[in-house]
Amino acid sequence: MRPVHLALALGLAACSGPPAAPPAGSPAPAARGVVLISIDALRADALGPYGAARPTTPFLDRLAERAVVFENAFCEIPSTLPSHLSMFTGLYPTEHGVLPPSGVLSAAIPTLPELLAAGGVRTFGHSEGGYVQGGYGFARGFEEWTDTPYAADTDVERTFRRGLDSLSRLAPGERFFLFLHTYSVHDPFAPPPGYAERFWSGPPPAGAFPPTGPELAAFNRGERAAVAGAANWYRALYDAGVRYLDDVLAGFFADLERSGLAARTTVILTSDHGEEFLEHGRFVHTQLYPECLRVPLVVVPPAASAPRRERALAQLVDLAPTVLDLLGLAVPGGLAGRSLRAELEGSGTAAVTRGRAFGQEEATEVRARTVLRAVDGRLHQLARWSARPEADGFWMGRELTFDAAPPALEFTAVAFARARRVEARAGGERLAALDIGTEWARYRIPLPPGGKRRVTLTADGCDRPRELGRGADERCLSVKLAGTALDRTELYDLAADPLAARDLSAERADLVRTLAGELRHYPEAARAPAVEQELTEEQLRQLRALGYL
Repeated sequence: MRPVHLALALGLAACSGPPAAPPAGSPAPAARGVVLISIDALRADALGPYGAARPTTPFLDRLAERAVVFENAFCEIPSTLPSHLSMFTGLYPTEHGVLPPSGVLSAAIPTLPELLAAGGVRTFGHSEGGYVQGGYGFARGFEEWTDTPYAADTDVERTFRRGLDSLSRLAPGERFFLFLHTYSVHDPFAPPPGYAERFWSGPPPAGAFPPTGPELAAFNRGERAAVAGAANWYRALYDAGVRYLDDVLAGFFADLERSGLAARTTVILTSDHGEEFLEHGRFVHTQLYPECLRVPLVVVPPAASAPRRERALAQLVDLAPTVLDLLGLAVPGGLAGRSLRAELEGSGTAAVTRGRAFGQEEATEVRARTVLRAVDGRLHQLARWSARPEADGFWMGRELTFDAAPPALEFTAVAFARARRVEARAGGERLAALDIGTEWARYRIPLPPGGKRRVTLTADGCDRPRELGRGADERCLSVKLAGTALDRTELYDLAADPLAARDLSAERADLVRTLAGELRHYPEAARAPAVEQELTEEQLRQLRALGYL
């Protein structure tokens, strides 16, 4: 299948370059409409304007020459449902309260489409289902909404075509908002023929499991092993999917030009989160590291606008107030986000000095918070993970990492279902191997002197209570721990270390204290409680296919 009007797009690209830009600082032309495109699971560094290692985005590279490229844009949570609702509400996930798999946005919290519709703006939305189904609250305020489930990467052509069809029904002068969402680069990594071979020649690595959501999630749970070269193969397929998407975007922009709307339309291209390829030991998108949190934010104002590379911090919560501002509507008070219009008009800052960004990670076992802020002109990230204990302790899966201080790590433990062998390591050094039985007992592991140690406990296996007939718990459990804190703190200088490979928390205690003070401002209170829904079989099928369940 060829991307929508691809031949036309390539012809236009060959015949003309981007429109000439006015002098820097010129006001952005008033937008008649805004198109917000969310490419699910698109990490920023997969795109040419963000330093992609492969030629993934020739069209977007040219488009960026007349766009505002936000270099430091971050999502609030690496999870599709709450991240998109932060886009739609201007609130942090803790504030709108919706977490997967069954949360629904409270009717007491207005959405961007509802505010736009109330202001006389026509609203259209087209998604590919999964966690962006209308029933979660996304359909509210749209006069036209579709969420046909994702089945293949080429579904993006259908989704974008629906968006163009919606725009074709506008009356002259009507203001509009169009939201488009696609899973085209999301797992399973299966780009169409002609693209899949772009960045990987030959067969897959021997023994590599297929890059589907369920298989990748099983690896994260310790139920699969990744063979040598597998991550490189998955990344090559992912990048090939980005290359395909770039061609589809070229076709979409060509049709927008042909419709006559481009000259009065602002297009915002972003993502709900990034994607992991073992940078920090996992696949998919589950952790508070840059590969998951840093997202592209490319804003293409109406034709003949000045390009900018903007370094000020931006977040997805900023999108709702920005769209309202661009379309001339009042921004409600009390939102976590702010309008980025100043940056779009060239009156913002070119330094990483404005604002702070928060993020969170929510899982059954772990709660985490992070803050990003410039210190001395350099962007830093502090992240803190805390285990979620039950009344008598904390269940771990195959592996658990936390901070401990000399002289020793002491705890009580009990194994689930059968005795377990648990190995303790710190800084690459093997500290101990423990035989943990099915009765509670106390254990002590001496630690080397010299400050906190990052300790990793690895069990020789885990079992699911449901599969053993011991309840409905789907978690794979190995050992329950009690009697010690299971927390860890990490600090990164993202200016020097953009993929957060070197933890500075042990050597920069002063900066840890400073940013920990910032983290105390994280908005934890919900504006209204989310509603819980019973998931249908069709919803469950879609979520399983994408690896979410």
